[in-house]
Amino acid sequence: MTQKKLEIIGPYTPEHEGPFCTRDGRGVRLLTKTDGSKEFPIVGFINNERTASVWTEHGFYFDDGTKDESDLMNAREVHVAREFWINEYAFYNATLHEDEGSAKEASEVKSFIRTIHVREVLPGEGV
Repeated sequence: MTQKKLEIIGPYTPEHEGPFCTRDGRGVRLLTKTDGSKEFPIVGFINNERTASVWTEHGFYFDDGTKDESDLMNAREVHVAREFWINEYAFYNATLHEDEGSAKEASEVKSFIRTIHVREVLPGEGV
């Protein structure tokens, strides 16, 4: 199963059905696009925070329209290829590493055989 991330496709517009994220890429779950007041027209949660955030009717975090990393943005889900490194050893099981640096550090033992780099191929990328 491929992983997904949010890609910003533009500033907030009320017509966009979602998904949404902040200007700095954090996911946003909207509760309402209008609560009937002019003070807090858009209410939602950034990532999995416990306190709701509010935005102006144009998706700005601050009332004066100043750009902020928490401004609301239209987004779309895009597939991200998984990538990891496996170290193989002569006398015990292989170990899995999320980055090349940690795989290299763990390879400095006598029983180390090799590091295998694994990257998922996404549909349409070819072989």
